[in-house]
Amino acid sequence: MNMGKYQVFLRVAACGGFTRAAEELHFTQSGVSHTIATLESELGVPLFVRNRSGVTLTADGRALLPMIERLCADHHALLQSAHSLK
Repeated sequence: MNMGKYQVFLRVAACGGFTRAAEELHFTQSGVSHTIATLESELGVPLFVRNRSGVTLTADGRALLPMIERLCADHHALLQSAHSLK
């Protein structure tokens, strides 16, 4: 797993859809969809319910959201600390 997948997950959750998230991330919609499918496969749980109007988090997705937010924030803090040590 890599941080990029988690960041895509957070953007899709915030945007409520793959297309808008893709636009904001400067990715293709299919790239975002593939990233989420890969993350769901790695975690072994569905993260989003997909429908015509967009996506919503599943119960598992809602449970993992705060942990993924912390993970991304901690990763950012790590990078900032490492940068300040240079």
